[in-house]
Order: sequence, then C-alpha cells, then structure tokens
Amino acid sequence: MTGKMIKFRSKKKELPPGRLVVISDTHFGDSAQLLDKSPLVDRLMEVLSSRGPISELILLGDILDLWVKTRVPAFRDARYFIESISRLENVSKVLYLPGNHDHQMFMNAFRLEVDINIMQGDLSIPRFMPARQYDETLLTGVADPESKTEFSMAYPFVVREVNGKDVIFTHGHHLDFFDPHFGFARTFWLSKRVIRKRRGTATLHDIEMANLPFCGAMSMAPWVPEMVEGGIRYYRIINFFAKILRSNTMRHSILRDTLIKENYDEIAGFLPLIDHPNPGCFVFGHTHRPGMGRLPDTHIAVANSGSWVSNDEGIPTMTWLELEHDVKMYRLTDDDIELMYSEGI
Repeated sequence: MTGKMIKFRSKKKELPPGRLVVISDTHFGDSAQLLDKSPLVDRLMEVLSSRGPISELILLGDILDLWVKTRVPAFRDARYFIESISRLENVSKVLYLPGNHDHQMFMNAFRLEVDINIMQGDLSIPRFMPARQYDETLLTGVADPESKTEFSMAYPFVVREVNGKDVIFTHGHHLDFFDPHFGFARTFWLSKRVIRKRRGTATLHDIEMANLPFCGAMSMAPWVPEMVEGGIRYYRIINFFAKILRSNTMRHSILRDTLIKENYDEIAGFLPLIDHPNPGCFVFGHTHRPGMGRLPDTHIAVANSGSWVSNDEGIPTMTWLELEHDVKMYRLTDDDIELMYSEGI
C-alpha cells in the first residue's frame, strides 16, 4: 500500500483520450492459470503496448483466485503480470473490479475504510451498495516502484461513456442470482433462499449481503488445503452430470459453462437493480465464455471478456476486449492476434 490510506472516491474522474481495454478471469493461484508464465505475459504486454493510448485498463474480476490460494501465494503468481502492466507507458490508469473468487479484496478495502472511520471517532456505517470506489489497492504494492500508473478499485460495477453511450462493466457473478439452473450449486443459492423467505423484491444490496457468508467462507478455505481439494472434486462431479443431463431446457453447467446468449435473461434482470436499464453496452466476465451479442428487442450490446485459464473443452481462451467507437474482442494466438468479434455501441 506504500503507506497511503485507501480513500473513498465519490466523484467520477474524466478519463483521458484513448480506448478501454478489458481483461478478466486470470485466476492467479489456480493451477489452470496461464499468465504466471513470463513469456506469455511479455507477448501480451507487447501487444497492448502497440494498441495506442489506453485511457483505462479494466481488470474485470477473478484476477486472483482466493478460493484456491491465500493472498500472498496468489500475489506471487500475479506479480510479474502486475509489474508488467504498470510499466506500460500507453496505459493511463488501471481499474480493478473484484469478482467472486477475489471478493475478499473488496471486503478488505471496505473493512479498512470502516476501521479508519472508527479510529477517527466516526461510527457511521458507509453505504455498502450499490457501488464503491477506492483510489488505491493492494495491486499497487506489487507494481513497479518506479511506475506512476494509478491502480484503483471499484465494486461491483462501474459506468463509462463510450461513443456517447453508457457502458456497464461488472464481473458478472451477480447474474447467477437470476439463473434458475443448478441453483443448489451456484454461489447465490443462499441469497435466493433468504430473499424468498422475506417475500420481497431483491435489490443489489440484498443479493450482495446474502452472498457474503458464502464468499467469506470460500476465501477462508485455502487455509485448509483439504477443503479446497474436496470442493474441487464436488464441482467436478456436478459438472460431469450437468453435461450428461444437458438438454434444450437444461443447457447450463455450473462451472463457468454458459454461452453468452444464455445470459441474456440474467442481464435483463440485473440492469434495473443498478438504475441503468438501457445502457449502450454491458460488459462482463465470470463464465469464461468469450462472446458478443445484443439483448433481444433492445439496442444493448453484450460482450464477455473470456478468460486466461486453460480448459479441456475447446473454449477459446487468452481473450480481451477493446472499446473505443465500438467493442471488439481479440484473442492471442501462437504467433499473432485474432479479431474474433466486433459489435457497435
């Protein structure tokens, strides 16, 4: 933290000219991670450095996998990647939006904010939702000490203007609340149960608060490796049977196995909760399924940033998004970059 206090930032700063770049789901700490290998990081940095001015590089959640490793080992795996980002001269700032696997990073910042208030005699409780922003994160601690790149944090979403229209950026794990398939195995099953007992309409605050015990418990699991191993076996079994049972009415797998079209109803349910029912574009990660589309009967473009983890299902990986006048998806290939999709905003 370089000795600086994490501060709550209530005003949105105007971004300098340039494109937005989105990378998500690197899962540092997980055995499937890819960007713990310095040659691959170097290739990605070479590509990003050639993309012209980047006004903001958005790390869209699950950058660290704190359900598998504790923070220090996960940061060791992430260090070279973060250092390399901080050295990019064409990147003006980096924004980190935690997901479900690195939710602990947001909670640590929020608790520190409350602790500082208490130390100053302020016993008021900061508003937890709908969104919070912090000027500095722990990522700064593993950046190049000579770097002047700003690393900030927001959760659970931010809004940016692209081509004159609002674009929503969020990791995407809140969408699970609106998915009726395999609810018993998804992270938001508890919030569904609590809110159903209240017989009320869910708000983003309700969903987040009811999910806290699950994310908190999962972030403690790496301190007992046997718990992590048992959880992985459990999800592999469920994933196996989900694929066997998949049909026209049951197309989902609970382990990040949804096609982007299968998220349309979830996105439509989520947008009203953040008071942005009609953005120009909705950008998320979480599913590890890169893709683009448009919500039916709307102008809303939808883009999933994919992931940087290995898989055995033939799903494209090593993907990222770039937004300027439109939204484009690129993939890093063995010897070049591939433009996979493009959608107007």
